[in-house]
Amino acid sequence: MGRGSATDAASLIALLEGGEQPGEGELAAVLRRPSCPGRLVELLANAKFARESRRLLPLLLRHPACPRHFAWDALPRLGWRDLLDVARDPRTAPPVRRQAERKLTDRLLNLTLGERVALARLAPRPIIGAMLGQDDPVCVEALLSNPQFTEADAVRLLQLAKGPAATLALLHHPNWGRRPEILRAAVESGSLPMGIVLGLIASLPDAALRRLAAAPDARRPVRDAARQLLDRRREDARRGRPSSPLETGGTTSKLRDNGHGDENESEGVR
Repeated sequence: MGRGSATDAASLIALLEGGEQPGEGELAAVLRRPSCPGRLVELLANAKFARESRRLLPLLLRHPACPRHFAWDALPRLGWRDLLDVARDPRTAPPVRRQAERKLTDRLLNLTLGERVALARLAPRPIIGAMLGQDDPVCVEALLSNPQFTEADAVRLLQLAKGPAATLALLHHPNWGRRPEILRAAVESGSLPMGIVLGLIASLPDAALRRLAAAPDARRPVRDAARQLLDRRREDARRGRPSSPLETGGTTSKLRDNGHGDENESEGVR
């Protein structure tokens, strides 16, 4: 390794320019520094030992001076965790970050459930968008804990839900499951059993009920229930009697007690 004990960037550059190979640990320490010079990255991108190093490769890709031709060759060789690190690092050059996000998205179907759950907790915005079609409730719960997850993501998740599992996981969440816009989207999603939908309707504000009552694609029992509740609230207001819509927390408790719903509950609304 020659004078491999050097720990500052200038000494490492001198070693590489002299045809010597510094230690991986020393190189990794300098590559992690915000002050790491682009010249060091340029030299390592042309060094065979660095191109073959699983430790150095992701660090080189995360540097803003990483050569593009080097990045396009190296990204497909990274594991999903290294791709995630490249995509999340604010220092990564935008073209390299976008390519890392695309590579990671392409691998979603090949990841195990445990890997998808770990990814969902940390995924950046573009990856969150690609994961909204997940149906496994454990993966959905992990997405909900991601700091970058938004209300718009929650509504889109409900729109993409193929069955009740993902929707119920969202509605059980102590934060997201209590938001009026999300409750409205859950009612309109068509993914929940009718018994649960009818319970959720009672927690919607009047504006959402009017929209639901007029929605041509909503199920007839849902439209009827929305109209009946609006009529009841108007009558209560006329008589000066406050209406008592079901509190969201009560709705969430009902979901926990009746996770599968009851299709037969819709009969009384027809």
